[in-house]
Amino acid sequence: MKTELRELSEIKPYPGNPRQNDGAVAAVAASIREFGFRQPIVVDADGDIVCGHTRWKAAQKLGLETVPVHVATDLTPAQIRAYRIA
Repeated sequence: MKTELRELSEIKPYPGNPRQNDGAVAAVAASIREFGFRQPIVVDADGDIVCGHTRWKAAQKLGLETVPVHVATDLTPAQIRAYRIA
């Protein structure tokens, strides 16, 4: 899996995100602070989050400027929709 660093400001939350995990942001931020980023945020070719909204919010809370991302260029739009729900 290829990852790259991207500016947090270049990553856009998906407006229809089916998961509402705001209660987990503080815990994820604490985990990132202690252990670092161990799982990248998955985005599509346009920079929209496919998976990792809570990590994105935690990175904002921590004031991070860049985060690791994986660009899922090998997924079809239908697969991206299904992955967002999975």
